Amino acid sequence: MKGKRYNRIKEKWDITSGDFFVIGYRTLMLSTKTFVRIQKEAEKILGDGAAVIFYEAGKKAVLVSVKRIEEEWKSEGEELIRSLEEFYAEVGFGKFIIGEAKAEGGEELMIKVENSFIAKEYGKSDVPVCHFLRGYCAGIGEALTNQEMDAEEVKCMACGDDHCEFAVKMVE
Repeated sequence: MKGKRYNRIKEKWDITSGDFFVIGYRTLMLSTKTFVRIQKEAEKILGDGAAVIFYEAGKKAVLVSVKRIEEEWKSEGEELIRSLEEFYAEVGFGKFIIGEAKAEGGEELMIKVENSFIAKEYGKSDVPVCHFLRGYCAGIGEALTNQEMDAEEVKCMACGDDHCEFAVKMVE
């Protein structure tokens, strides 16, 4: 079943120029296999540095989409959270379940991702692998709290968990 916001996603395809836009931003379709192959090659070359690159890229990318969703769909508060959950499912990232901020002043937020496109394609791992989504979750936390946030992947499907889960906390 499609979300109620689905029809508000503005897509524009122009096969004569090769342009594809989603919510007003030029976008490309990239298979999960290719995305994970890029990540694994970066890990071979850069070691732990690859995780930092994917994390920072995810964190910056989400801030652009959150701003656009706020503007385009006039979403804020709980409505923004539901819009983000539906949007990320619709574009194939997985099913996001954004919890309520916990602790005084919203210092911690738990975000569950079922069917993570990264973990599902990555295969078995001894360590969490969803660095890009970890950055996304940190960015979601920042957008919702207006505080600098960091995220840790505390559960990962690639490690055998049934879903991925991210603990998003204020940076002290």
